[in-house]
Amino acid sequence: MRGNFTMKSIIYLTLLFLLNAQAFNSNHQQDQCDNLCAIEINEIDMSKFLSGTDEEKKYIAVLFDRTFHEQGVIRLINNNITSELITKAKEFFALDLETKMKYNIDRQNITTSGYKPLGFETVANYKNEKQTASIDSTEAFFTFFKSQSKQLNFPADKLPEHFREIIPEYIFKSRQLIALVHRIVDMALGLDENTLDRNYTNDDALFSLRLTRYLPTEDEHGLAFGEHQDYLGFTLLQNDDVPGLEVNIDGRWFRVDSKPNTLILLGGELIQRWTNNYWISILHRVGAVKQLRFSALFFTGPDVNTVIETLPCEKCLRTSSKYTPVSVSEHLKQKQEATLQKHR
Repeated sequence: MRGNFTMKSIIYLTLLFLLNAQAFNSNHQQDQCDNLCAIEINEIDMSKFLSGTDEEKKYIAVLFDRTFHEQGVIRLINNNITSELITKAKEFFALDLETKMKYNIDRQNITTSGYKPLGFETVANYKNEKQTASIDSTEAFFTFFKSQSKQLNFPADKLPEHFREIIPEYIFKSRQLIALVHRIVDMALGLDENTLDRNYTNDDALFSLRLTRYLPTEDEHGLAFGEHQDYLGFTLLQNDDVPGLEVNIDGRWFRVDSKPNTLILLGGELIQRWTNNYWISILHRVGAVKQLRFSALFFTGPDVNTVIETLPCEKCLRTSSKYTPVSVSEHLKQKQEATLQKHR
């Protein structure tokens, strides 16, 4: 017994040493960076959390906790998501505008699935503060779907032909991956099992998939997509090899380079509210791009009737709650209305 305890202690201390070394390297990199430069973000191996040893799972949970406390962005490797959807998105966006507009979203009903042409959004105005924020240099295709039944909220044959097979498959795999992320969250925060994911298992939960094409901007110092935080829970982000994603850490902007066969995981505003600011909902944007850039974003949010208040985790409760409890539906309504570009 004593020998086993000693070995576990050595393993645990080794993990802590590695985490401290990662934190030092990140801080050193920031100190050496005078201009916008790339930052190495932490990685977790999802296959090891799914089928690894207890020590490997504990390491992942500790790393996840520290990363979202200090940076708010992490990279997922061995995630079972392929780049096929990005390829199909390129084919769809290459169609002529008249064909794409057959799937146009009703501007008065922004929760419907379909195509958003250039000029539809001003995401940097998501807090309704920047009345002069520029229109985002993007076009997008949105798909909303139900969680429990794993169905789209409209017949699949209403999708463009390019997406009819690949989108349902992508959604299913992404939902499985997010459920696994939620298990890591429970372990990282010392919560009871299924604390987080139980808010995501009925058809009032909010899941959507956004495919985006970022157009080159005339101003090389401009932005293709304005700075913002995501509104809800965790976001899975996949993009092609064209750089563009930038994150704000401690008031400084850094470039996050693409890495094949990986996903970026970001926490939305509800994650920050749930943890009482212990975890960060990172401010991010897409900088000016010199060529077409493509991404797939899988947004997740709890049941619209869920009231968001501080989770019962020790680290989250070290200070008094900083937020008034709010329902997901109320929170989402405020954010979505602010992002729409007003036309007269």
